Amino acid sequence: MNNSTRRALDIALATQARGMYAGLLSNEEKQRIGQSRSAQEMLSTLTRSDAWHDAALMMQSGELTDARFSDAISRCIFADFEKLYRFANDMSRQFLDFISMDVELRAIMRALRRLISPPVQETENAELSPVFRDLPGHSLERLRRAKTYDEVVAAVSGGIYEKPLAALKLDEKTGLPSLSDALLGLEAGFFDALSGYVKAGYDGPERKELEAAVSFRADMLNISYVMRLRRFNTPPDKIGTLLLPLHGSVTDDVERQVLQAGSDAEAFEVLRATKSGKWLPEDGADSPEGAIRAAQIAYFRKLLHTKLNLASVYAFLTLKEYEGEMLRRMFVALNYGLSPAEFMD
Repeated sequence: MNNSTRRALDIALATQARGMYAGLLSNEEKQRIGQSRSAQEMLSTLTRSDAWHDAALMMQSGELTDARFSDAISRCIFADFEKLYRFANDMSRQFLDFISMDVELRAIMRALRRLISPPVQETENAELSPVFRDLPGHSLERLRRAKTYDEVVAAVSGGIYEKPLAALKLDEKTGLPSLSDALLGLEAGFFDALSGYVKAGYDGPERKELEAAVSFRADMLNISYVMRLRRFNTPPDKIGTLLLPLHGSVTDDVERQVLQAGSDAEAFEVLRATKSGKWLPEDGADSPEGAIRAAQIAYFRKLLHTKLNLASVYAFLTLKEYEGEMLRRMFVALNYGLSPAEFMD
């Protein structure tokens, strides 16, 4: 298949993704959910939403627990992914496979949390699409059943997470790694593999757009890490071991300047001078996490509405995941008697 044919197929796929994006929540619907006084009232609004209708239906019977709602949201995201995956050409599927590897990363972290602090309530059901079950090098079911760290490592043998897990330092008493080290190691492994594929393995059209989107995601993740490290007065010479090795415009030097800044406001000034950091809102110093979410949403919305290509599909799936995270936050707030509007951003 030549690039001209691939481009035509990717445009068709991106057009489908853009149409699915139109079904995400409108500002009016978000405001209505923000004013909800109960989980049931929130679900009533979601029932009328194209993107989240099925999630609301799953909650019509049974307890309105945070775990069940999180599972329902995940299923909606997975369903959209599967629709796009099955419509994609072989080259595009290779890129989209990495999204299923992100699902695996979360499954590994759930398994580790269960081993470190049992019992941990599962928030996602194992009944996933074959798209998430049948990739080589991992087994989500084996991760769910794993009772030791060795069994966790064996469950991902041959996949991109085998080496990161094997490289983690284990506690002598428990035989387990720290959760923070595990998350950083796994995310570094994921982005290294994804970046390597986009740069060397993907030979389809619009590779530069995909590479830019992947670098932006890595930059945003490193910004979130470095802003957290500021809270603990982490010395700048430690960033090499505490941040992702993959960089876009947020380089080691930028990260050192952020750690050395006298305040969060000054740190954000340094970040906004970079290509990725320019997406951060001006008032971001008041809420670093909210600023990073806003930057990613703004970036991927623009990406989705510019050129139609595989990067548009990546943008839609990212935006749907972000909206799902927002709904999870708002649902939990309602169950704790808090205002969901405060957790919208």
